[in-house]
Amino acid sequence: MAKRLAFERYLWFHARLKQKEYPKLRVLMDKFEISRRQASREIEFMRDFFGAPIEYSNEYNGYYYSNEGFDLPGIWTSEEEIVSLIISKRLSTTIPDEEIKKKIDTFFKKIYAHIDVDLTELEKKISLKNIRYYAVKPVIFAAVVYCLCNNYKCRIHYRSAYTNQQSDRIVSPLHLLLYMGNWHLIAHCEAKRGIRDFVLSRVMEVEALDEHVGEELLDEDYGRLLENNYGIFFEGTPRQVDIRFNHTIAAMVRDQIWFPGQTTEEKPDGSLILRFPVVDFREVIRDVLRFGSDAEVIGPPELRDRIKEIISQMNDVYMN
Repeated sequence: MAKRLAFERYLWFHARLKQKEYPKLRVLMDKFEISRRQASREIEFMRDFFGAPIEYSNEYNGYYYSNEGFDLPGIWTSEEEIVSLIISKRLSTTIPDEEIKKKIDTFFKKIYAHIDVDLTELEKKISLKNIRYYAVKPVIFAAVVYCLCNNYKCRIHYRSAYTNQQSDRIVSPLHLLLYMGNWHLIAHCEAKRGIRDFVLSRVMEVEALDEHVGEELLDEDYGRLLENNYGIFFEGTPRQVDIRFNHTIAAMVRDQIWFPGQTTEEKPDGSLILRFPVVDFREVIRDVLRFGSDAEVIGPPELRDRIKEIISQMNDVYMN
């Protein structure tokens, strides 16, 4: 940690030198609340270890770079970025293509080599659990990524999750999403004449076609659409959902972000009402039901009725 804090001082002083501010020793001392001796050592370390061409200007009573083209080597990250880096590496294990995994691993090793923290050792002490992911054939994943990168249409042989029926579709790949451990291809389906969500674990074959995706489809930012809507659905009219959580779990829900535009209302009895817009009820139904009797859908009426119907069906299952 001490080295990490020192690096922050080097970066800060380096930035002042690059901006030709002629920083004084006292400025470095006051900024980081260190002694004159410590501040002098930091400058000497930059000279000796990094080869920084730091000189003192009697005219400006401060330091400057005699070579303006000098820059600090390596990659510099904060503690938060280090944790994010490790988590990103762990999440990359959900990519089914082994060759891509090897390249990503090599990429991370290069980054690790330029960071003054033993990330390989730290990685052993950070775990991720309950990241379920579905099996996708590497050849399927590679073919989809190829078409997506080159804006080619493709023919897919697809299996429905509910009916188990199989069909051939010609689609225009538009966006790839990893959601809840499952890879989804957002694409325009010519058979359905609209944007559809294809789960890659259900794609059995992919054939790249020598035909480009239409420019009118590429104009839309599908990543933004996904971010701006609850869950994976983005087609439809937004409806506000109101959910009341009782006092036993209100504190936990209060700390959660279900949707970036959500609002909350505190009730006198300690309960909490959470509000956010959705365009499709399917995902929010699953999310609400996992709280059991601690959560109650207040509105809209259609969602409340659907929840009641599901609970009735569950009751029939367990009462038999």
